[in-house]
Amino acid sequence: MKAVSLWPLPQRENMKGNGLKLVLIILLLPVGLFGQNKYIPPDPYTQWDGVTHWSRYQITSAGFLGPNALPVPLIHKAIIPEKFYWSGLYEYYYGTGDETHDFKTHLIVPIAKGRIGLEFMYVPVEFFSMDSSVSHIRRTISGNAVNGNAFGDIYFGTIVQVLKNHPFLPDFSVSMTCRTASGTGREYARHTDTPGYYFDASIGDSYGKDRGFFRHVRWYAELGFYSWQTYLDNYPQNDALLFGVGIDFDFKDFFVNQSLSGYSGYMNNGDEPVVYRIDLGIKTGNAALVFGYERGFRDYPFQSIRAGFQITGLTNRETVVD
Repeated sequence: MKAVSLWPLPQRENMKGNGLKLVLIILLLPVGLFGQNKYIPPDPYTQWDGVTHWSRYQITSAGFLGPNALPVPLIHKAIIPEKFYWSGLYEYYYGTGDETHDFKTHLIVPIAKGRIGLEFMYVPVEFFSMDSSVSHIRRTISGNAVNGNAFGDIYFGTIVQVLKNHPFLPDFSVSMTCRTASGTGREYARHTDTPGYYFDASIGDSYGKDRGFFRHVRWYAELGFYSWQTYLDNYPQNDALLFGVGIDFDFKDFFVNQSLSGYSGYMNNGDEPVVYRIDLGIKTGNAALVFGYERGFRDYPFQSIRAGFQITGLTNRETVVD
């Protein structure tokens, strides 16, 4: 009698084919696992579950938001102005599919004989225009082209001068800055509507005599920690290394400042922006007419030009270490 199996064995050819498929699955499985970023939510336009709020599908990083949502902070130059510093600028950001106009103000008030500085930054309003492709990439509520305006976040902090004009060591300062959740336009990916903060330590030094045509040159560098809230349930906070370097040239009637700075988060979801900034200031007394340019690299898809005024006591420093 011939035995009959309840689980028929596959043909030899099928066994070869199945074995090859199994090998391919084993080899390609790690690629698929590492290719998926657990910090990027599903596409809301094709994978919405019908219940979850649309904001949970947004990506809270510089690469997927407007230019004022999570910008690279300005570098602290390891020195607090001897007099109060104020700047008011008009900025025009342009990128593929996104145009933004805004007004920005920056204030530093020295107290305790210049050993402490109170800092305040704010974008009162921005006007923006996004095409449908950018709106879709940023996962806005509609995914369509949109024009509008939004109010910005408020930044406030404290700078502490640890060393200044030391005979051997460079100037050294530390600071802490907080960001409020006052920005609007989250539904159009303009701001995060979440708080954040950053700490930094900066060093720098100046060389020159502050007289004649050439006054002084100042170098500076910064290292710090930047943290902000996200909308991910399992990873509600992104932490980043903050860094930057710069050099300023001060002349009798003008100055040229330039810097390269950025931060690097751990989520790899557009959270590693780097920017280059350069400013030309034409001085008149303690005031200056300022023109600037900014170029974003790696997760900051914007360029910008700006113009405005600043009033500062920094250009009239009485003591500079040679």
